[in-house]
Amino acid sequence: MAELKISLRRIAEDGFTKNDEILADTSKVLHPQMGFELMSDIKKNLLTIVAQVGFTTPEKEIAAFLRFRFTLEVISLSSLEYVSNPEKGTHDYKFPQGFLEAVLTDVYATARVLLAQKLVGTRLEGAYLPFGGASELIKLTKKY
Repeated sequence: MAELKISLRRIAEDGFTKNDEILADTSKVLHPQMGFELMSDIKKNLLTIVAQVGFTTPEKEIAAFLRFRFTLEVISLSSLEYVSNPEKGTHDYKFPQGFLEAVLTDVYATARVLLAQKLVGTRLEGAYLPFGGASELIKLTKKY
């Protein structure tokens, strides 16, 4: 398999929500949360990571949440081995070792910066997502 050539094409916010009531209530404990899904356009060699990141209460009330897209051009995406699931319209790719880890680390770092900008003026100002959080995402990804 040839080495993949990757370039960042776009980072775009899809939406942000915050609950000022929860953010103002310092008695409410808040925990960072992050999730993502991969979307591909094989014909255009594009891989988009749709990420959701924010803070919720233990009861899953949303204090603040940001959704954004991190789009990469992956030359030779179509040459990667993959298994298609026509019912779901999905592909399960066999990425080169270390590829997904590197991408998720960049997505996580981007999430930290974008979310921090949105939290200025709230009690979460300066409360960045934890360092090393990308490694937890990677562990979870390898489980499934």
